[in-house]
Amino acid sequence: MTLAASPPPLAWYGSSFAYYDDEPEPEPPTDAERDAAAAAARAVRTAGFTPERFGPHPGGAERTAVVPGRFMPVHDGHRYLIEFASAHAGEVYIFVRVTPDDPVPWPVRQAWLTELFPRAHVAAIEDTPGPDVNELRWTERILSEVHPDYVFAGENWAYALAGRLRASYVGVDREIIPVSGTQIRADPWAYERYLPPPVRAWYTKRVCLIGPESSGKTTLAVRLAAHYDTLWVPERLRTPVGFPVAPVDVARAAFGQQAAEDLLARRASRVLICDTDILSARLWSDRLFGAAPQWLVDAADRPTADLYLLTSPDVPFVGPNISNQPSQRREFYDACRRELDRLSQPYFTLEGDRDQCFATAVEAVDILL
Repeated sequence: MTLAASPPPLAWYGSSFAYYDDEPEPEPPTDAERDAAAAAARAVRTAGFTPERFGPHPGGAERTAVVPGRFMPVHDGHRYLIEFASAHAGEVYIFVRVTPDDPVPWPVRQAWLTELFPRAHVAAIEDTPGPDVNELRWTERILSEVHPDYVFAGENWAYALAGRLRASYVGVDREIIPVSGTQIRADPWAYERYLPPPVRAWYTKRVCLIGPESSGKTTLAVRLAAHYDTLWVPERLRTPVGFPVAPVDVARAAFGQQAAEDLLARRASRVLICDTDILSARLWSDRLFGAAPQWLVDAADRPTADLYLLTSPDVPFVGPNISNQPSQRREFYDACRRELDRLSQPYFTLEGDRDQCFATAVEAVDILL
């Protein structure tokens, strides 16, 4: 009697049987077989190939690129993105999404981008509720100025925009520079290293020491700057200009004071300490000459300090006795206070010895920050 071949063994897995197949696994291809397959694939790929299939050179002065975004604020990730686009195209168009409730106004962002990329075209596109409406507005707005070759962005939503513009989408890895506008708006100084100079200046708080001569302003400014690990702006009128002081010296010192303050704010960290400012310069001009140039009067009515620290004339005078004029020191102190009140400027009065003044100043600046 001939016996039938036995079936493969079975195994029970709770709901069904599985058969064990004794057939051996196929042998992996040899190196020679792999080489033969690769050669065959290459032959197919190169059959009839012409260099024209590489397309034109990817970059060049005749190329145009669009970079869309909010840029709120502009940071080093945006700068890398726009610089990458500039490496590909001779003309770069930056389109900024603008909404009425933006925490950073459009004119501010426009000024930043224009300064950082003076050769680029910077324009706004106003968004309104409704994605379909905005998609159409973006497409029409961009095509009204340029028919781009490329759209550069760090987010995939721009891929669809590139399709509507009939442009090539070029994605740029955002993780290369790990920062976002949302993070900076929440805590600017946690991402200080990624802030371009004009953006740094916008976020920097300005604290101005104002008051009569020899009331400890300069000493306090130096001490505060060291405490907050930042910069301070020296008083320009203290720079040797020769005596007696001429009206032109006051005018130049006032203009230089504002220029130095604006420039150093671009390099400060969190707060800039100013030993006097444009308002104080105007008050000094009034004290010395009974007048001030109109541009100085106008500028002093728009002070840039976020906080004033008013030093008291009760601090012992240091310097030549001939310059010690207690009544004029008190009058200047009162004039400073009247102007701060008139302009509704926030200020703290510093009284007591130098350590007491410093402690009060630190408390005030900490509240500001």
